[in-house]
This record gives sequence, structure tokens and C-alpha cells, in this order.
Amino acid sequence: MVHGGLNVLKRAFPAITPLAFLVAVLLLVPWDLWAANSIRTHIRVIHASTGPAHLDPGLRDVGPELASVFKYASYRLINERTMNLSPGKQGRVSLPGARVLEVVPLGLKGKRIKYKVEIFKHGSPVFTTEILLRNRSSITIGGPEFEKGYLLFNIFGEIN
Repeated sequence: MVHGGLNVLKRAFPAITPLAFLVAVLLLVPWDLWAANSIRTHIRVIHASTGPAHLDPGLRDVGPELASVFKYASYRLINERTMNLSPGKQGRVSLPGARVLEVVPLGLKGKRIKYKVEIFKHGSPVFTTEILLRNRSSITIGGPEFEKGYLLFNIFGEIN
């Protein structure tokens, strides 16, 4: 009887079933995930040290932030990469010392991009965190020691 009732419904309302399914999917999946086709992610790897005062020309836009948050005199850009990443897709940047920085946009939370950030050394994770980043903004996080200083990572995200 249930099977026959379902056939009657399909004949009476042929467009309802696919339409109802689409509406249910749209209501169950957060809208933010549909909106983010890709996230432009720009990563700058910076060597910060107490050596002679220096600000790499490629870091002028974040120079005031670096000076106010970190207490180093020298900031040198040693690597940078821009990637268009879909939610869940990893992006990688090579680091000195057989390390790799991996960022994965996990999706959106409100108007913020949620990233998973990991550092691998010889293929094993040595650092893992998650960050929330406002759209079209950046954050600089401290990293491991490197050549009488430290590595810093400036991560910029923009929803495309």
C-alpha cells in the first residue's frame, strides 16, 4: 500500500520530489559553503631576527603590524606563494630546514575564513592550529627557530 501511495504522489506532483530534495539540501548545508567557490590564499614566509634593522620591500604593507607585535629588528621575505584553494583543499609552501607549511581552508564561519595550519618536518606534523581570518585580511603567526631568528608566516585570505 505504501508503494502504491508513493506512485500516486509521483503522478500527482511530479516536480515536488526533486524540488523538495533541492530545498532540503539548501537548508541543511550552510550557505557560506556554497558561496565560497575558492579562497585566494597568499602566504609570506618571513625570517625575523635581531640583526641590523631591515624591512624587506615586499613586507612594507605589514611592517607596522610586525613592529608592534614582534620585537625583532630585521624582517626578510624568504618565500611567498598565492593559491586559489577550494574549501578542504590543501596548499603547501616549502620552508627551510626540510619543513613544509600546509594551509587548508575548512570553510566559512560567518564572514571569516577558517583555516587549518600545519607545519611538517620530514613528513611528520610538528605544529597544528586553526585560525579564523576576516575576509580580505591577514594574520602573522610565529614559527620555528631559523638562523639566529625565527620564521613568521603571514597568511592572507580572500573569498573569490
